[in-house]
Amino acid sequence: MSKLNIFDQTLKIIARNYADVFLRLAFPDVPLQLVGTEENVELAVPIRPVDFVHRIVHAGQEHLLHVEFQLKHEADFPRRMHCYNGALTEQFGLPVVTLALYLLPRQTPLPGAYEVRFDERIVNRFSYPVLKLWDYVDDIRSGQYRALAPLLVMLVDEPDEAVLREERALILEETDDKKRADLLAVAVAVAGRHFDKAFLWRFFREELEQMREATFIEEWIHEEAQKEAQEMGQGMFEQGREQGLQQGGRQAQRAGILDVLALRFDPPVSLYQRLEAQLQAITDLERLRELLQVAVQTSDVAAFESALSAQRADE
Repeated sequence: MSKLNIFDQTLKIIARNYADVFLRLAFPDVPLQLVGTEENVELAVPIRPVDFVHRIVHAGQEHLLHVEFQLKHEADFPRRMHCYNGALTEQFGLPVVTLALYLLPRQTPLPGAYEVRFDERIVNRFSYPVLKLWDYVDDIRSGQYRALAPLLVMLVDEPDEAVLREERALILEETDDKKRADLLAVAVAVAGRHFDKAFLWRFFREELEQMREATFIEEWIHEEAQKEAQEMGQGMFEQGREQGLQQGGRQAQRAGILDVLALRFDPPVSLYQRLEAQLQAITDLERLRELLQVAVQTSDVAAFESALSAQRADE
């Protein structure tokens, strides 16, 4: 099973919730209406997921809006965009508008077309709009494109705590509770590329309760647990490797449980330390996995502690 790329996941949340923002960025003078979203679109040959596909209408004609994020340019990206556009057109039987959105600033020009040439002669050409999000930093800061606030730390030259404060203020202006929770969680995930995770949890401490409703929190915690298990397993000698991986897996599950509880309930230090000590007594990996699910779903930290006590009694 492929590993979840939580960074890609966060970008897709923005693409899903705020397709209208990308339409305004790419076509500010064209009257377009967003009418729907195609979930989990995969292209048939070969099977490959695309970032996001929405249905839009212009002058009574329905189109597909296909959004692809790029952290930085890859040499085969124009060819892939050409293939995606053709495959989506064939699969849905609709004209497809394909947009490329780049995140990491770059001085050299970015290609916006796939071309087949005979020497200098262009034989075939497929072009697509390229949006360099760093060109819109001032507009994001002004609130015009508030939905892109979690990306500011990637778009500015020197991301610092002041930029995080700007992001937080912009995000808290979102009136939809679910979308605001998603944006807060996206902000933490994206900022994790530049800041220490412990610092970020402290910085967003007052918003932790809101983040409970974020779309991908459970997947995020699972990925962090898997990552920690892999890191703890690296470098071990072949003899005893399985034992080491098991130990790493247990530690990762415990860390994941504590992260979830801290995120959801922000328990006092004394309670946190007590739970940490009790979790150390659980050695069965499957029981720890069950407790992670309890931590994600429980109504309060007292209910989790009761479940934890029951697990310890069964050991």
